[in-house]
Amino acid sequence: MRVLTVYLVGVFVGALDINVLGPALPLIARSFHITLAWTAWTITVYSITYVGSTVLAGPAGDRFGHRRLFTFGLVAFGLASILAAASQTFWFFLVARAIQGAGAGAVYPNAQAEGIRQFPLERRGVALGIFGAAFGLASIIGPNLGGAIGQYIGWPFIFLANLPFVAVALALTHRAPASETTFRALPDWIGGLAFAAALAAVLLVLATSGTTRDLAAVCSVLLVAAFVLRQHQTAIPFIDPVPLRRLSGIALMVGAVGIGIDMSASVFVPTLAQQVLHFSVFGSGLALMPAAFSGAILAGVGGLLVDRVGPRIVLQTGLAAGVIGGILLGLPHLSLAVFILAMVAFGLAVAFTMGAPLNRLALALYRDDQSAEALSLVAVFRSAGLAAGPILLTVASRWHSFQGMFGAVAVISALATVIYFLVPNVRPVARTRAAKTA
Repeated sequence: MRVLTVYLVGVFVGALDINVLGPALPLIARSFHITLAWTAWTITVYSITYVGSTVLAGPAGDRFGHRRLFTFGLVAFGLASILAAASQTFWFFLVARAIQGAGAGAVYPNAQAEGIRQFPLERRGVALGIFGAAFGLASIIGPNLGGAIGQYIGWPFIFLANLPFVAVALALTHRAPASETTFRALPDWIGGLAFAAALAAVLLVLATSGTTRDLAAVCSVLLVAAFVLRQHQTAIPFIDPVPLRRLSGIALMVGAVGIGIDMSASVFVPTLAQQVLHFSVFGSGLALMPAAFSGAILAGVGGLLVDRVGPRIVLQTGLAAGVIGGILLGLPHLSLAVFILAMVAFGLAVAFTMGAPLNRLALALYRDDQSAEALSLVAVFRSAGLAAGPILLTVASRWHSFQGMFGAVAVISALATVIYFLVPNVRPVARTRAAKTA
C-alpha cells in the first residue's frame, strides 16, 4: 500500500484535470469568444495526445522503468498547467492542453502497471478497483473545485490548482522503489504521430464546413494511408495487431471506443445543468455529486465483482446503466428529480466500466509481464472514444440539443453492451488454486 499510494496520487492528478473542467466550459467559451462545439476541442486535443503518449510510454516504462516515465509525465503535466492558465488565445490554450494530455499519457499506464504488481493474480481486480476509486474521488472533488474556482476566482486558476497535487506526487516518488526493467523495443513513433494526426483530421471533417472540411478530408485520407503503411512496414507497429487478429480482441477495442464516448459526455453535464436547470457555475459542479458519490462508492465494488463473477458481466451492467442515464437526460422537460436519477445511473456506469472490468479484459490479452502494453492498448481505443466523443456529441446536439446528445449516449451504450457478448468472460481465479500455483 505504501508503494501503491505514490502511484494513486499521480493518477488522481490526471483524473482531477478531466473532471475539473466541466463547469468551466461555458466560461472558457465566453473568454475566447468561441462556440460550445469548439470548446469541445479542449477535451479532444487532450485525448488525442494522450493516445500517442500512452502507447509509447507503456513500453518505454518497461524498458527504462515505470517510475522514471511516471515522473517525466508529472513534470510535463505541471508545466503545461502553467501554460494553460497563462493562455491569451484559444490556439495557445489548445497547445497547452495537448502537452497536458501527453504528460498524463505517461503517468497513467506506468502508474497502473507498477501498482497492480503489488497484488497477487487473484486480487488484480481489487487493485484495478482501487485505481477506479481514485478516479471516483477525483470526480467528487473535481467538479466542485472547478465550479467554485471558475465562478469566484476565474477559470485560469483551475489549472493552477493542479500544481500542489503535482508537487505532492513528485515529492512522494522517492518512496517508491526503482522499477524493474525489461528490454523491449519501442513502438513506431512515426506511426503514432500519423494516428494522432489522422484522428484529429477526421474529427475536423465532422466539426467544420466548406473549404476547411474539404482540406481536412484530404488530409485525413493521406494520414490514414500513411498510418496503415507504417503499420505494415515497421517491425514494432504503433498499435499491436496481434490482439486485433481475433474477433474477441476487435470487439473489446470497439467497445472501449464506445466507453470513451460515453465518458466524454460527462463534460457537458454541467453545461446542461446551467442552461436547462438554470444552475450557477458553482451549482453545476455540485450537480455532479450524485454521479460522483455513486461512482466512488461502487468503484471498489466493481473491482470485487470482477474477481468474483468476471469482468464482462460487470462491464455490461455498467453499460446498461449508461443506457438508462442517457435516456433520462434525453427526456423532454427534464426535472431535477430525473436529473438526479440519471446522475446515479451514470455513476454506476463509470464505476463498472472505467476501471477494473475493462482493464481486466485487456490484461487477459497478454502475458503477465506485458501488463503495461495491455493497459496502453485499451487506453488507445478508450482515449480515441474520449477524443471523438465531444465532437460526435456536439454534432448529435444539432439534431435536438441535449436530447440528441444524450440520446446518442444511450444508443452507443446499448451497442457496446451487445458487442461485449463477443468477448469471452475472464474466469475468476480461485485463491486456493492461485496459492497452490504460487
